Amino acid sequence: MTSPLAAAPVARSDAVRNRVRLLDAAAGLITERGSDVDVREIARRAEVGMGTLYRHFPTKEALLDAALEHVFTSWAAAASAALTGRAWSDLSRFLGDALTRQTASPGLLDAYCQALPGQAGNTARQHCRQQVGPLIADLVRAAHASGDLRPDITAEDVSLLLVALGRIAPVVAEPAWRRILHVSLDGLRASSATPLPHP
Repeated sequence: MTSPLAAAPVARSDAVRNRVRLLDAAAGLITERGSDVDVREIARRAEVGMGTLYRHFPTKEALLDAALEHVFTSWAAAASAALTGRAWSDLSRFLGDALTRQTASPGLLDAYCQALPGQAGNTARQHCRQQVGPLIADLVRAAHASGDLRPDITAEDVSLLLVALGRIAPVVAEPAWRRILHVSLDGLRASSATPLPHP
C-alpha cells in the first residue's frame, strides 16, 4: 500500500512531465503553423486529456504565452552554447542559425509579427526581447569591442535585420538567402562603412 507521502512526489513529477509535454507540443505547433492553433490538437500531440491541459493552462492564451517563452528560452540557450568567443564569427553564425531556424519553423515568424488572440501586445516579440535580446546585445557589444562591427550599428538594428531577412528566407532557396545574408553582413562590417542617414 502506497502512503500519501510516497504518492505526492510521483504526482508532482507526473504534473511536471505533463506540463513539459504540453509546452513542447504547443511550441512545435506554433513553429509549424503560427499562433492560430487549436488547443485540442496540442493536447493530442502531448498525449494528454483536455482536463490536464486546462489544469496547467486555464486559457489558450496562457498556454501559447508559456509556449512562446519556452521557444525563445530554448533558442537563446542553444545559441549561447554555440558561442566560440570569436566576435564576428559568433555574430555571423547566430544570424545564419536564426534564419535556418526560421525557415524550418515558418509559423514562428508569424507568431512574432502578430499579437496573440485576445492580447493587445505582441507576446512573442516581448519574449524574444527578453530571452534573445540580451544575447544579441552581447554579440553586438563583443563585435564592437573587436572592431569588426561598424560602431553605429545597434542591437536593435541587428534585430530588425533578422526580422527582415526572416521574411525572405522561407520563400527562396537556401543559397539565395545565404547570399543576401552575406551581403547584409558585409554592410555591417566596420571596414569601408559610410555614415548611416539617421543616428
